[in-house]
Amino acid sequence: MTPQLVEILNKHGLIEPMINKAKIEARLEGKLEGQLEGKANDIINVLAARFEAPPKKLQNQIKSVKNIEKLDELIKFAGTCVSIGEFSTAFN
Repeated sequence: MTPQLVEILNKHGLIEPMINKAKIEARLEGKLEGQLEGKANDIINVLAARFEAPPKKLQNQIKSVKNIEKLDELIKFAGTCVSIGEFSTAFN
């Protein structure tokens, strides 16, 4: 943003709302990232408790999921699958 544009936006009272919106969006994005990370770790912990620690490749696949609903499904599946091999088929 050029200094002239900042000056115009500030003159019309638009800078503060833009800054506040950016702060809110950043907080929401951080919260979502935290939820995704937490759910991925929950899946890995369930699998480790039921079987053994999943291979790093599978852990990375789990951590790459960026959809809360999909992670919720995977948590349920981690609690009911018969093996880590069966669980890993969810990614193939």
